[in-house]
Amino acid sequence: MNSESSIFRSLAELPGDRHVVTVGSFDGVHRGHQYLIQQVAEHASRLNASALGVTFDPHPAEVLRPDKAPSRVCTTSVRTQEMLTAGLDRVAVLEFDHQMANQSADDFLSELVAATHPAGIIIGEDFAFGHKRQGTPEFLRERADQYGYELTIVSRVNPDSQVEWSSSFIRRELAQNGNVRSAADALGRLFSLSGTVGDGEKRGRELGYPTANLRPPEGLIIPADGIYAALVDVNDEINQNGLPCLVYVGKRPTFDNDLRVIEVYILDFDADLYSRNITVHFIELVRPDRAFDSADELVQQMHNDEVSGRRILSEFGANVSTTPGN
Repeated sequence: MNSESSIFRSLAELPGDRHVVTVGSFDGVHRGHQYLIQQVAEHASRLNASALGVTFDPHPAEVLRPDKAPSRVCTTSVRTQEMLTAGLDRVAVLEFDHQMANQSADDFLSELVAATHPAGIIIGEDFAFGHKRQGTPEFLRERADQYGYELTIVSRVNPDSQVEWSSSFIRRELAQNGNVRSAADALGRLFSLSGTVGDGEKRGRELGYPTANLRPPEGLIIPADGIYAALVDVNDEINQNGLPCLVYVGKRPTFDNDLRVIEVYILDFDADLYSRNITVHFIELVRPDRAFDSADELVQQMHNDEVSGRRILSEFGANVSTTPGN
C-alpha cells in the first residue's frame, strides 16, 4: 500500500475495518510519538486490526490561540509520512476549525467510534480532545465498556530510555540554542527544512561562496541564527545520500540587513538550483551568527567555517574532502 492511499482527509473516508486508534497533534513525530505509535502497531497486530492515527490540520493552537501558536516542527505532509514510517497503517488528517473546537468530547468520540470500529484506543497521558479538553484519559476509560474498546494510556516518559521527549523541547533547542544535534536525538532523525530555491541578493557569490536561497513554508520552526553543517537533497535526484553543505541562518548583520534568510552553500558543487525544491538536513551548529568589521574579515571567517564544516561532515560520514578546493 503506498502512502497516498494510506492518508485520509475525513473519518468518513476510512475503510470499515476494525482499528486500534491513536489521536494527537504529533508535531515533529519525535521519539515519544514513535514509541506511542509502536504500541498502536503492536496492539493492532494482537487484535487483528489496522493501526490508525488521527491528527489535525492546522495545529489546534493555530485556531484556538493564533497569537500564541508555536511554530511547527514539520509540515503536515512530512508529519503524515513519518507517522506511517513509524508503524501506522493509515492516517486520518482532520481539518481543525472553530466548529471542531466547539464539538463536545462525547460527540467526537461517537463519530470516532462509528467510523473506526475501535478495538483499542491508545493516547498519551497528557492528551485531551473536545470542547474545553473534556476528552481526558479518564473520560475515555469511563466509556470503554460502552463502546467495547481497550484503552491504553502511554506515559510521557519512555520506559526504555527514561527520557521525556516533547515538541516544545525540540522547538526550544532549535530556536533558542541552535542545538540541532539535541533536536535530532529527540526526533530520531536529522531536523530538516524543505522549500523552493528563490532569488537572493547574490551576496554570497560576490564573496566567493555562491549560495541557494531556501524559502521554506511559513509557520515552521527555524534554527537559531548561525552557520550549520548539513546535507541537502535536490529534487531527490542528484545524490540520494545528500550533498554536503554549509547553511547560514540569519540577517547578515555585517551588511545591516533586516531580512532573515536561509542560504545554502553546497560544497564542491556548481549548478543553478533556482526554482528547484531542496531539503536541508541539519547536522551540527558550526558557530552562532555575528557581525564583522569588514567584508574581508567576514570572508576569512567563512573560510574558517568551511574548514570546520568539512571536518564535521567528514566525521558524520559524508563524502567530502576535509580541505577546501580539493
